Amino acid sequence: MPLPPREIALIFDLDNTLIDSHIDFLGLRHHLIDLLYKKGPSTQTRDELVRLALPELVSLGSQVNLGLADQMWQIIGEAERQGLEHATVIPSAPEVVASLSERGYQLALLTNNARAGVADRLRPLDLERHFKVMATRDEVPALKPHPDGIVYIVNRLDRVSRFYLIGDAWIDAQAARDAGARFIGFGTKEASVRDRGLPIWKWIMDLRELLDLKLES
Repeated sequence: MPLPPREIALIFDLDNTLIDSHIDFLGLRHHLIDLLYKKGPSTQTRDELVRLALPELVSLGSQVNLGLADQMWQIIGEAERQGLEHATVIPSAPEVVASLSERGYQLALLTNNARAGVADRLRPLDLERHFKVMATRDEVPALKPHPDGIVYIVNRLDRVSRFYLIGDAWIDAQAARDAGARFIGFGTKEASVRDRGLPIWKWIMDLRELLDLKLES
């Protein structure tokens, strides 16, 4: 029997899912890896390190010293600040989010970004008001690809029988898998997600495709 929309949570990633923040995540990873190498030899190659998520690289930095971890977070924070400042909305995102909210789904936002600036950037894009929960790195115990953010959100929504994570990257897919969520991929990175053997419920290239998916089945 199909579920009613009110029992379904749709959790959205932010960067490159709802907004195009123009952050060079690959370049940012290499910058952090350069800092790690400057502090001493690593048992991992650059090719291995570049496959890690930003929080995982910072975790390696914290094993060197907390000062390095703080420096890495400062670099990430500045990249986020610039990215949010120049971000543009993904086509159809406001209309799709509004339509899903009107249908009765419980909507939430999960981002590894710091809270500062996120709400202010979403408000003029007409997105923030539709989310019942907004979880940033200032609230969750551990960041994507860890599943804690999804668990944090689901525990703060009304009764949820099924939940989806909509995102563009492997860290979203891994967090969804480990939290027991269905992953809906968006954008151009499907191959990189499949390369890691992560499950994909559906992959879409246009957010408007969400409106035609059988989410209740």
